[in-house]
Amino acid sequence: MVVPIDVIKTRMQTDPGLGPVSAASSVLRSAPQRGILRGGAFCAGLAPTAVGYWWQGAAKFGGYELFKQNSFNRLRSAGGDDAVKRWRLPVSLASAAAAEICATTLLAPMEVLKLRMQTDALSAARGALATCSHIARHEGLGAFYVGLGPIAMRQVPYTVTKLVAYETISRAMVNVARRVEQTVWPSSRDDRLRPYAVVCSGLLAGAAAAVVSHPADLLLTRLCGAATAAVTTNVAECVIAQGCAEQASYLMSLGLRGAFAGLKPRLLMTAAMTSVQFSLYENVRQLLGVAGSLPVQASVVMPS
Repeated sequence: MVVPIDVIKTRMQTDPGLGPVSAASSVLRSAPQRGILRGGAFCAGLAPTAVGYWWQGAAKFGGYELFKQNSFNRLRSAGGDDAVKRWRLPVSLASAAAAEICATTLLAPMEVLKLRMQTDALSAARGALATCSHIARHEGLGAFYVGLGPIAMRQVPYTVTKLVAYETISRAMVNVARRVEQTVWPSSRDDRLRPYAVVCSGLLAGAAAAVVSHPADLLLTRLCGAATAAVTTNVAECVIAQGCAEQASYLMSLGLRGAFAGLKPRLLMTAAMTSVQFSLYENVRQLLGVAGSLPVQASVVMPS
């Protein structure tokens, strides 16, 4: 479900005059196939999306826990739990940013490849491996990192907002869920409402992250599209802006509404995706014994 929504979002970002329905129709009209095969256009970039975000997710979540737990352990050794409490938010922010910087270097080539396949009919027809070979042969390996700056501009705020917002929201929601459990099921100790609290926290954190990072996502879409996109896919606009200053100037020229083109499908996609991610994330953290290991641990443990 994520990739079709992403394709619609990309079309809305490259043609700001389109809504979700008209963007979906535009994708179908520009598909080279006929009949029912036109639906394959909504899966453009599926392979690089799957590979890129698998790499990126492993590095992001794993790196976040690694940096955060090591930092908390050092703080606890130096100043006890009070030091951990004081530095909890700065450490969480820095850990999320550091993890995402590492993850972005893995994601960037796959993101460029995905956007080529979504904005260029010729690349979509070639397939992921052939497009990757074509870019490397004709443009050089550096072309895979042409969007590294904008990807970092999008991913670092996105990840920092998502992870830290989730930690904050989930602590509050889990505590509320446990108070409800103690009231409704006094003898229960099975955390039956915890999965629902995790899903809701993931939805809210994903929505917040999507809003914060969306202007950079739009810039990335327009920077990494193929030069022939306007001819081959009826894309209204693909731009090349060199350097952060020029890229920021371009975003400012769009205005608030223009900078958030395509936000609705991205909100839907991101909120749904992050709710699933955090459900898996919590299960893994529980298996590894690091769930709820922040200094508020006592507030999220069932009383004896």
